[in-house]
Amino acid sequence: MVAEFQAVVFAAGKGSRFPEILEGRPKCLLPIGSYPLIWYPLKILQRHGFTDVIVIALEHEKSEIQQRLEKTQLRIKIDFCTISGESDIGTADALRLISDRIRTDVVLVSCDTIVEFSLYPVLKQFRELDASFVSLLVPNCAYNVSVPGPKTKYKLEQDLFGICASSNRLIFMGSASDFEQDLKLPGYLLRQNGKVDIRSGLQDAHIYVIKKWVLDFLEMSPNYSTLKGELLPFIVKKQMLTNSNTQVQSDKPVSEVNVKINAKDINQLTPYTAMDKKIFDSSIFNKEPPSMNEQIRCYVVVAPDNTFGIRVNTLAAFCSANRQIYKIFQSVTDLPETALIAPSSDIKSKQITSTAVSDQAVVMEKTSISSTTIGANCTINSKVKITNSILMDYVTIGENVTIENCIVCEKSNIKSGSTLRNCLVGSNYTVPNNTIKENQHLSNSDGFMEI
Repeated sequence: MVAEFQAVVFAAGKGSRFPEILEGRPKCLLPIGSYPLIWYPLKILQRHGFTDVIVIALEHEKSEIQQRLEKTQLRIKIDFCTISGESDIGTADALRLISDRIRTDVVLVSCDTIVEFSLYPVLKQFRELDASFVSLLVPNCAYNVSVPGPKTKYKLEQDLFGICASSNRLIFMGSASDFEQDLKLPGYLLRQNGKVDIRSGLQDAHIYVIKKWVLDFLEMSPNYSTLKGELLPFIVKKQMLTNSNTQVQSDKPVSEVNVKINAKDINQLTPYTAMDKKIFDSSIFNKEPPSMNEQIRCYVVVAPDNTFGIRVNTLAAFCSANRQIYKIFQSVTDLPETALIAPSSDIKSKQITSTAVSDQAVVMEKTSISSTTIGANCTINSKVKITNSILMDYVTIGENVTIENCIVCEKSNIKSGSTLRNCLVGSNYTVPNNTIKENQHLSNSDGFMEI
């Protein structure tokens, strides 16, 4: 039996916004609590009944990702589709490369998305309104964190969405950075839709439910590289055509053999018959004005204001997600908070609060740790105080060390007596005994990388 939807997770991003903590490792394996980042969207899909998923990954990272996910005991079956990492490839490019694997409508999720909102309302709206695509929007997450390293101002990206107030139909999408001062909308948008809400306090969760024909159009249109920035805004704009510009297909089957379809005419790909029109006109869910394009319909589901949602695509977002994961872990995963403590870890201290501890980590006695993520195979010796920090795998902390609001990357060694505040420590770096540093990027590189 063919499933109604196929699930696809994008995990081929290079993490170009925070190379100082990746240093060649897969972005999707960054630790959020004691689990890799990609585990969260996979867990969401599994919770919603998906039994298999396609993961798009870089060819040279597949093995590492596969090995790490095998330790998480996910039940969902993962089919890896790999792409070359020689050049930057956008999300639309990646989908085009795996088009032969897509047989149904799809649910697309980014590997850096963590949300505590159910997918069922998104799927319900997609079905009921026979949408071309539905996007999930969540409230902007304020990063109330001080990012480790040299002091730098982080500007929160701001999206703009034009949403029909009566139907949640998406009629405009763009980035606030694309408009210097004023946002001007064509008059026909207001005439066709009546009241339109321009929303700026929302972020695209990068969770989409999309019709198969949209991906067929993408396959024929090589000029589209990204989904959010190029393809979806084009689809949204095309739905604004009036009915006089569209044609209802005959119910009589028409052979498409040897027929070359112009990719610019997207309406030729929308399966819309005379019977579809009758059904649409009589549907109780149809709230659209008659001037709107009936073949292309784009909608959004807006999550409530108290919904947690974040995309871990900047250093500030990475810190914020780790700071909040202990609070939202149960609502996001349906697992208890105790699942953030690996059974194989060895914790001898009783002064640990709101902290995630990964496999084979050792925490000695007389140690105080709070609001911290501890990676696999870390060793934390006695008389150590750590708060609001992230320790990646194989980190060693000597005795009498104080660490506040720091990121310590893989295989680094903080020697005894040191005090680090608001510091970013690169991979394989050794901090000498009794070092005192604040707001520093400590790295083995010849020059500091820009944060």
